[in-house]
Amino acid sequence: MPRHAADGSWYNRFPRSGTRMTTRRKKPRLFSFSREVEVANFEEVVTDPGERRVLEGMVDAFLEICRVQSVTTETLAAVAEAARHPAAYVRGVGITRLTVLAHWFEPAVAVLSSLLEDPDEGLRVFAAAALPNTPDTVAASLLERALRDPSWRVRKTAAQSCSAFPSPGLVPVLDAALASEADARVRVMLGLAREFQASA
Repeated sequence: MPRHAADGSWYNRFPRSGTRMTTRRKKPRLFSFSREVEVANFEEVVTDPGERRVLEGMVDAFLEICRVQSVTTETLAAVAEAARHPAAYVRGVGITRLTVLAHWFEPAVAVLSSLLEDPDEGLRVFAAAALPNTPDTVAASLLERALRDPSWRVRKTAAQSCSAFPSPGLVPVLDAALASEADARVRVMLGLAREFQASA
């Protein structure tokens, strides 16, 4: 598996604009493969001992969550640690697991929400890019906040994410963002998202 782009653009593989999505991804099953299989996924990709420690801790926590079908402060903290890691690969894996957990557990939604408040701009970009893979109501609410982020990169990513799933309720949100957005790069994405949602 290749290393992913540091801006989080690797994550969101949905169509961006001009493509209508007729179905939304169903609620993901809460399951995991064996520890050996999970660890093998990054065996040759991650060689740094610190990164491996965080990833293995996240794997163990996720396996436990799947086993008992609930989260604890400790297991969610291990996933959150991976999501906040400075290494792009570790961060991406952690945020991916959080988006799955967000379909099942409110505390996971709270962690995702906190990522959008993190001082690290890159982390906020990753989080904004991941939001379309969360439940629709979660995505819409958090994207509205991300569209007000002080960083144009985060706002642009959030605007792109608004083109990733049909949610006509985002139209007034996008209109408000367009009315106040000064950055041309963000305005282009907002306009495309507005067109997409208006026709959804």
